[in-house]
Amino acid sequence: MDLEKLDSVVNELEHNSKQLKDFTDVYSEISTLQSNINRNLELIEQNNKSLNSVSSVIKKKTEENTEQLKVANKFLEQKIGEIYKDNKSFQKELDATLITRLDKHKSDIQVEIRNEGTQIQRAFETTLNSNFNTMESKIKERFELQSKEMKTLKILIFILIAIGIGLGVGLYLK
Repeated sequence: MDLEKLDSVVNELEHNSKQLKDFTDVYSEISTLQSNINRNLELIEQNNKSLNSVSSVIKKKTEENTEQLKVANKFLEQKIGEIYKDNKSFQKELDATLITRLDKHKSDIQVEIRNEGTQIQRAFETTLNSNFNTMESKIKERFELQSKEMKTLKILIFILIAIGIGLGVGLYLK
């Protein structure tokens, strides 16, 4: 009878030892996943810093280009004014056909300036949209990976809780 009890105790100790080993394996897996999540968080923070720096560079370039456009417009207005003053002395000698041609050229220059400004603006918008889309897809990929790892962690925690409850119930019943 004592041998049977001893054998039963030894079997129970072996069983508990196996469960403890399984618990240790699960715990090490959770630690690995936690370090992966921390690494991903650092990458997200780096990407946020990169996005902020890109945003500030784009803002700075936009301000510089706005200032250059102002200077160019002021210069063009000044030049147009000078041309107008120079041509005013000749207007008395020119007939209506020449006046119409000069006005046409003036409006063509203004249209071309507007077209160039629009093209520059479109190029900046395209570059900005491309950079934002690239950054957004990278962030989405990181979030999806982190979400998958969180689901795995949840499953492992539920398994650990179930094992713990099972062990507790088993020990309580014995």
